[in-house]
Amino acid sequence: MEIERSLKAITINDLKELYAGSVSRLHEYFISGQGKKWTKLYNIKKPLTVALCQGAAMHFHDKVNGVKDFDVWFFYPFNETHLPYRTIWNWDYKNPKFGKHPSIPGYSGRKVDVIVRSIKHYSKQEPINTIHYFLQNENTATSKSLSKKAVVLLSPSSMLGKVVWYKQKI
Repeated sequence: MEIERSLKAITINDLKELYAGSVSRLHEYFISGQGKKWTKLYNIKKPLTVALCQGAAMHFHDKVNGVKDFDVWFFYPFNETHLPYRTIWNWDYKNPKFGKHPSIPGYSGRKVDVIVRSIKHYSKQEPINTIHYFLQNENTATSKSLSKKAVVLLSPSSMLGKVVWYKQKI
């Protein structure tokens, strides 16, 4: 089924699958692949938090926006130099209920973009405060863009599915 935006509900199980697939994709690069050099500065296996962001996150919350693709963000504590912030890793979420986007070739399901961001102001014990501070106080293109939609936590697992941000103007 090819449709621009799927209106099917995103479930907690979908969030778990998006998280697991995204972790796997990141590990392919940082643990097993060309990104190994980053492991000297960053423990890729221990992000501060991981979140579904933007349009799919809005849809998880409001059930209206629809899903064009999925954007999974891994936030890490800054350490000497920023992680590669312009790189986007992708994988194919082949869950048939979401269909396939007609103008994104090469995917049998919905494309998942996996993005990393190292942030300077954070609390290891307070992932929600970390996200709020980043969205409200960091003056970056990323923080401004993410603040216009929604953020749903995927990790830590105790907060899976918690909507921590929804369309606020800063």
